[in-house]
Amino acid sequence: MFKKPSVQQIAFGAVIAAVYVALTLINPLAFGEIQFRFSEILVLFCFYNPIFCIPMIIGCLIANLLGSPYGLIDVLLGTLGTALAVFPMSRIKNIWVSSLLPVFTNAVLVGIMIKMIFEAPFPLWQCMVFVGVGQFVVITVIGVPLFKFVLEKNKAFMGIIRRGEIKST
Repeated sequence: MFKKPSVQQIAFGAVIAAVYVALTLINPLAFGEIQFRFSEILVLFCFYNPIFCIPMIIGCLIANLLGSPYGLIDVLLGTLGTALAVFPMSRIKNIWVSSLLPVFTNAVLVGIMIKMIFEAPFPLWQCMVFVGVGQFVVITVIGVPLFKFVLEKNKAFMGIIRRGEIKST
């Protein structure tokens, strides 16, 4: 059963979405055939708490709306790639496996967009590999170890992520 989020959870989700947008827009490697969108590390929050799924989708939508050189089609397909990944991520019990979902969905959807709609000079499979490798490096190679070996050791941080809110003292 879906639990209605608290006001604090909604506010915290809005902050996370805003951080995603800011990290995407300041990154010169966030868009293009080869991209390393470091803000994608934040999708790993969805592994720990499904309350972050909607903020991640909204953050991706806004970042693509404000920054994508591909326009409205990237807003739709890029956001769809995130949406298709984050909900199942919250149900998978292994963070390494979970991290592969956004790699796959974005590789396929963004790769298709770059090739078919914007006629990239590379074959379709290569466009998918370019996007997938960037996602894999950022989320799985950098993000998962960051969470597993650094952030999970911080009980206060993980308490905030698992609750989806910052408790006032």
